[in-house]
Amino acid sequence: MDSSVQLRWIADAEARSICEIARLQQSELPPSDSSLRPRLTGGGWRQRLRRLVPHLVWDLATEVDPQRVLVTVLITDIVDSTRLVAKIGDQHWRALLDRHDDAVRFQIRRFGGREIDNRGDGFLVTFGSPARAVRCAAAIAEAIAPLGISLRCGIHVGEIHHKRNEISGIAVHIAARIAAIARPGEAFVSRTVRDLVTGSGLAFEDRGLHQLRGLPEEIHLYAMRALC
Repeated sequence: MDSSVQLRWIADAEARSICEIARLQQSELPPSDSSLRPRLTGGGWRQRLRRLVPHLVWDLATEVDPQRVLVTVLITDIVDSTRLVAKIGDQHWRALLDRHDDAVRFQIRRFGGREIDNRGDGFLVTFGSPARAVRCAAAIAEAIAPLGISLRCGIHVGEIHHKRNEISGIAVHIAARIAAIARPGEAFVSRTVRDLVTGSGLAFEDRGLHQLRGLPEEIHLYAMRALC
C-alpha cells in the first residue's frame, strides 16, 4: 500500500481520536465552566490538532478533486459495422443506425445511465451502479437483436476525470480494451465488476486472463450470461 495513503489513514484515525477526547472533556465540564468550552471548539481546536499531529494533518479542500469520481463505464460497439455499410449502402445504414441509437438510448435512460459519447457505431456510457450497467448491456443486446445487428460490450469500474461533458482516465481505456476483445453478441466485464455485483442474481462465465493492449498486467475477464 502507498505510504501516503497509510499516513492519511493514520491522520484520520488520530483526528477522530482527538476529537473524541475533546467531546469527553466537554461533557465532564460543569455547566458553570462554560468559559472553558471555546478552547475546545471552533478554529482553536483545529489549531490544537495541527500542533498535536503537524506531520499528519492535511487540508481536504486541497486534496480532493471534485471532478474525479468512481463510476461504471459501459462501452458498446457494433460488430463489423464497415462490412454492414458496404453491404446495405449508406442510406439504409443510416436508417438502421438511427433505430439502433434510439433503442440504445431508451435502455440507457431506463437503467439510469448517462450517455457521454456516441461514436457512430457505439456508445460510451457511465452508471452509478455496476449491476445497472450489466443489466443495461443485456437489455440493449435484446432490443437490437431484431435489427440484425450484433454488439460487443465492455464494462469496467474505476475512477474517471469528469469535466464538462467529457470523461477520461484509465478506467475508460480498460473498458474500451475489454469491448475490443469481447466476442460478437457478448458483454465482457472485468473481475472488479463481477465481484461488485455478487448477490445481485447476475451470472457470468469465466473467460480467463487477458493481456489488454497498453496495460502492464493481465486482467481477468468474464462474460455475462443471458438474463432469464
